[in-house]
Amino acid sequence: MARFFYNFFWLPWRLGLNFFLHLEIESRENLKELSGPLIIASNHLCWADPFLIGASFPFLARVFPIRYACWWKYFYFPLFFFPFSWAFGSFPIRKGIGLERALKTALKILKKGGVVGIFPEGQREWKGIAKPKRGAAFLAIKTNSQILPIKIEAPLKMYFSKILLRKYKVKVKIGQRFSLPQKQINQPEDLNQPSEVIIGKIREL
Repeated sequence: MARFFYNFFWLPWRLGLNFFLHLEIESRENLKELSGPLIIASNHLCWADPFLIGASFPFLARVFPIRYACWWKYFYFPLFFFPFSWAFGSFPIRKGIGLERALKTALKILKKGGVVGIFPEGQREWKGIAKPKRGAAFLAIKTNSQILPIKIEAPLKMYFSKILLRKYKVKVKIGQRFSLPQKQINQPEDLNQPSEVIIGKIREL
């Protein structure tokens, strides 16, 4: 079902983002021949980031659906957000319960050859530059998945009125996919250096 929704809404997403946000996609060639298991790791500017990333891929891309982890309080928000996030394949996570438990759904998706989208900083950039969280590195090493780094360049805060007036420009930069060296994870700190590698690949785009 999530794949259907991705493909069904792809054209209106793309047209709307092109028109209102002057969407520019850099290094499209890095999107060729992608398949799962794959982790799409991006910086995080606003709630629209998953839509910007999805619209950057070609129509009927093999990576669809890109399934994002969503904090459970937002995932189960009534009326609008819950059915919308569920339809597009998002899944809830909780903090403070350990990586294995928090990311068990993401592990299952990747082990079945799926695609997971994740924001390694764990927060939006307007809150300040943060140390990368360990989730992306944990998933990559545990499932031997490749990582596709993406960098979104846009104003840190965008207002709806100015979006309607087409005042903003957004660029999505696509990096080259890479793999982390396999290593034994004996303690959480073992993921610090791999996590820095991932965030470094994003920031250097």
